[in-house]
Amino acid sequence: MKAILITGSGGFIGSNLKEYFTNKYQLLTPRSFELNLINTNAVKKYFEKNNIDFIIHCGSTGGYRGINDKDTTIKDNLSMVENILKYKAENTRVILFGSGAMYDRKRNLHKVKETEIGKFIPTELYGKSKMLIAEKINNRDDVLCLNIFGCYGKYEKENRFPSYAIMKNLKHEKIEINQNVVFDYLYIDDLSKIIEYFIEHKPKHNILNVTPTQSISLKEIAEIVNEISDFKSEIIIKNPVMNFEYTGDNTLILSELDNFTFTGYKKGIESLYKFIKNNDEYVNTIMQ
Repeated sequence: MKAILITGSGGFIGSNLKEYFTNKYQLLTPRSFELNLINTNAVKKYFEKNNIDFIIHCGSTGGYRGINDKDTTIKDNLSMVENILKYKAENTRVILFGSGAMYDRKRNLHKVKETEIGKFIPTELYGKSKMLIAEKINNRDDVLCLNIFGCYGKYEKENRFPSYAIMKNLKHEKIEINQNVVFDYLYIDDLSKIIEYFIEHKPKHNILNVTPTQSISLKEIAEIVNEISDFKSEIIIKNPVMNFEYTGDNTLILSELDNFTFTGYKKGIESLYKFIKNNDEYVNTIMQ
């Protein structure tokens, strides 16, 4: 069994990967209070103590909706990556995550390509940190950067739109959208399968947009929730003007994968709906 280090294992993506890879690999899943990736000494000692065959770096700071990035966001995110790359074994490969924010989401991003990284400097600290990391690891054959524009599934924060819309519907309340926007929303199970593929196969490119081919608007997500449910929530869009699109071109990643098919939005949202509806402990926690 390969020994795989998953950083940020308490977050949305990390917790899903931890669950998905259990019994497939030997997992090391330290939380941030157990391994501070910003602390050079702590990272050095951890890598000296543990044999690690592969690293999936989910740890990050910033990028939270409605919360201003800390002044140290760029420094912290760069430090984490730098420490991992400094102390890992030479032949240990790393997967880390970029973001559509690295292309500067203050503009319309329509199926933006990987070649556009750095052409527009993000004003947001989180997006700028992801851009700088992508530039730092560009052309390294031991690091793969997967750029996510949107991801949904179980364990996501309750204010993420798919879960928000489902929870409002389950409570028989209206679904409010401040401003409609078109996203590329990736189903978490698809991301897990793609990561598994790249653990076993070395990519030809080391920076890839990991996005489904089909895009979807927030309004369309709400309509799917209504279609799945017996109750039809009223959908209210406060600002009638469409916001900037937030989608990425997936030509490169499809060229890497062997006949990969992304999960359709209705199937993915229905799976999340059933999870939330049937998981009493989860529902009680996020409905408090």
